[in-house]
Amino acid sequence: MGLFEKSKKILIVEDEPDIAESLKARLRIEKYEVSIAANGQAGVEKARAEKPDLVILDVMLPDIDGYEVCRVLKSEKDTRSIPVLVLTALPHIKDADRAFEVGANDFLNKPYTNERLLAKVNKLLAPQ
Repeated sequence: MGLFEKSKKILIVEDEPDIAESLKARLRIEKYEVSIAANGQAGVEKARAEKPDLVILDVMLPDIDGYEVCRVLKSEKDTRSIPVLVLTALPHIKDADRAFEVGANDFLNKPYTNERLLAKVNKLLAPQ
């Protein structure tokens, strides 16, 4: 990383603290700046306020689900261009289809390996 290059910011929207914290720890090893939102509404508000370089978004959230969070982010001018990586434990291909329908940039099934996660994160954060 160059001297003046700032680290990329990643927002994790995940309601399970264990998962959120382990994701955060893993991404911080890679020198990413990480913040966490514990539900969909907080995720939308943090994305608007922080303008992260990437949102990692769980589908199963206690208030509004990840699909709706993604739809909202992709419909607003200020957050539309933020890449969204959807995480889900839901096993069906239609869940991936639905994620892409609401504007997700990529999709990852739980459980996943750190290697797969980092490959997707790095791909989404690569200069376009």
